[in-house]
Amino acid sequence: MASLMVQEKLETTYLAHTENASGVPHLLREHLYFVGKLARHFSEKACPALNESADWAGRLHDLGKYRDEFQSYLRNQRDSSTETHHAVYGAAAAFQRESNGPAFAIAGHHAGLHDRDALQELLLGSKYQAETRVPPLLTRFERELGKLPERIADPDFIQTSPYSVEFYIRMLFSLLIDADRLDTEAHANGFCRLAPKLDAAGLLQRLMDEKNAKSSEGELNALRHRIFQACLDRANEAPGFFSLTVPTGGGKTLSGMAFALAHAAHHQLRRVIVVIPYLSIIEQNAAQYRRILDPDDEGIVVEHHSAIPVPEDVDESRPLSPFEKHPAEYAVENWDAPVIVTTSVQFIETLFASRTSRCRKLHNIARSVVIFDEVQTLPSHLLNPLLNVFRELRQHYGTSFVFSTATQPAFRRRPLSLTEGFSPDEIKPILDDDVAKAVFRRLNRVAFKPFPRPDETLAWETLAESMAECDQVLCVVNVRRHAFELWEKLRNSVGDKDSVFHLSSAMCAEHRLAILGEDRDPAPGTIRWRLRNRQPCRLVSTQLIEAGVDVDFPAVWRALAPMDSIVQTAGRCNRENLLTDENGNAIPGKVIVFRPETHSLPAGIYKTATGLTATLLDGMDMEKLTTDPALFDRYFDQLYQLVPTDRKIQEEREKLHFRKVAGLARVIEDDTQAAVVPYGKAIDIVRTIRERPVEPGKPRISRDDLRALQRYMVNLHTRDHQRLLSLKAIRPLLPNLDIPVLEEGWYHDHLGVLIDQRPTEDFLL
Repeated sequence: MASLMVQEKLETTYLAHTENASGVPHLLREHLYFVGKLARHFSEKACPALNESADWAGRLHDLGKYRDEFQSYLRNQRDSSTETHHAVYGAAAAFQRESNGPAFAIAGHHAGLHDRDALQELLLGSKYQAETRVPPLLTRFERELGKLPERIADPDFIQTSPYSVEFYIRMLFSLLIDADRLDTEAHANGFCRLAPKLDAAGLLQRLMDEKNAKSSEGELNALRHRIFQACLDRANEAPGFFSLTVPTGGGKTLSGMAFALAHAAHHQLRRVIVVIPYLSIIEQNAAQYRRILDPDDEGIVVEHHSAIPVPEDVDESRPLSPFEKHPAEYAVENWDAPVIVTTSVQFIETLFASRTSRCRKLHNIARSVVIFDEVQTLPSHLLNPLLNVFRELRQHYGTSFVFSTATQPAFRRRPLSLTEGFSPDEIKPILDDDVAKAVFRRLNRVAFKPFPRPDETLAWETLAESMAECDQVLCVVNVRRHAFELWEKLRNSVGDKDSVFHLSSAMCAEHRLAILGEDRDPAPGTIRWRLRNRQPCRLVSTQLIEAGVDVDFPAVWRALAPMDSIVQTAGRCNRENLLTDENGNAIPGKVIVFRPETHSLPAGIYKTATGLTATLLDGMDMEKLTTDPALFDRYFDQLYQLVPTDRKIQEEREKLHFRKVAGLARVIEDDTQAAVVPYGKAIDIVRTIRERPVEPGKPRISRDDLRALQRYMVNLHTRDHQRLLSLKAIRPLLPNLDIPVLEEGWYHDHLGVLIDQRPTEDFLL
């Protein structure tokens, strides 16, 4: 026994990870200390009440690596097995001290958050014998890192609600994951990653300079300046919930950002997060923000919309090198930039995920300003959980929210639908009601054709012929198959095929932006260039053009859809109020709502909302759609009574069933997987990554690689992904990195990803 004690004293070099590329091993005591310190640093900025639990979660997370079995494994003296699993022991140490938050966070720091019953089985069951194995590990731990307290304090505010407990665990988990991955990455690279901090006052000045450079002449520009100034005037109010109700074309993009930056400057908030609908073209707003706020590409504005698939560990098996098994795990996006532009899918699933790669960025939402652009597109089946989490973020984590749209939804509390809705005084309008109504009346620039009768339908061929007679015209349809069919018929109906364009989610972000053209200086031949130079331009698009895409057509067709979608499409018509007759008098643009002969609709709320819209619009004065903002209050109030607003997510949150919640809280029902497509620079980026030399102990892919690649990604439905796999049209980016890359020949210059359906003209010589 004495000789064993001597050996124990001599062998004090416990490892967290193997040697990096420079031959330096990662000492366990240093890893635990710095992960705890970094997690505490993050909590200090996010919510100081979490400081103690974050620090000890970081120090204890790899307690199990003090086991001789794990050290032998790292030294390549034994194989991986249950005996080399490690996360359970630190979790057990926290659990024994009645510290449930750290126990959940530590136990899941590789495999993801467990459901409560599964965690109890893990900690109290016979598989790991944690109760008897933890004390000798703590002896080694305390010898290197000091005494562990008898109890690790949870924040007092979690006593107020079971949902506060659940969200606290998520926030603590995020702090731990980010700290652990960053410290591991620093070991591999030999340096710590530094992120730029938000200089809200400086960025606001850049935005002001941009605004002042724009013309203030004319009624439209005068109204935009008035809205912008109103946003600045209200920015000093206490953090909370704000609504910005402005008609399309009123300058919401810049005005909302002005409020956010001024609000952040006044209250020392950390970042601005702009959330755009998953059906929107995110790249336009991101490009505009980058041009104004980040002209030197310093990483001030980060665009994030494509999720990299990072496999989770089913158990706790780990490779000798952390970068051998899941190399992308350490490079996933963590939103450590001053301005983040992301999608509803990314933001919402971050709030309810159980996986490490998705949860990692959650703590960076705390003490931020979150702008929901086109907030009416929030998924109704998640509304009650979402509103509850928004309230948690506001009350305990210092986050402000701006709900921005032309069609403000009714998020009022309702006992039979929105039980988590807002009280009448909980949301503060940035524009007073009388100002908002006046703005809507004065910004109306379109005239609607009468709503079609129930039996009045339109064939695609007839529609294509009508569009061919217009030099500039937009048609928005509900599904990609309709966009393909109408695009092909329109190409056959005009002599100038270059004037016909297609936009859909089958195209990557960079491709869509190349088709649209830059907002300020569009390239010749693009949609925006043709529109501004009065050249023929006929565009067929799915719904993604509705939210925030700055185009201006004199005539717009819209397949019957939800009421807010119709209004958003109308916002692409006569946007700048430049239409005149032959005498130079201003005239409105023309908006036509039609029933397609084949009226396929996406299932769920989209179909329900379209039916409700048809009922409400039948016999109604169509002009109210663009002049009466209160109409949408009534519309959404009725809609939320017809569709589910929870799906038992709140019930599972109370039970601390994190994995069940993650399965229920999906924004899109169908699973999708992001694939890199062979468009533009993506071909060279992929080649560079694949040809990069392998360096032991160092990852072959970085966060910069992932940020560059996401603009060349398309989200494929599971069935399409499987079909492409069977056709050998997809292969992994790297042998041990399952990021799918589409082979050349499967991506169309006009239509994006094509599998079975190809245009007839492709087969003509």
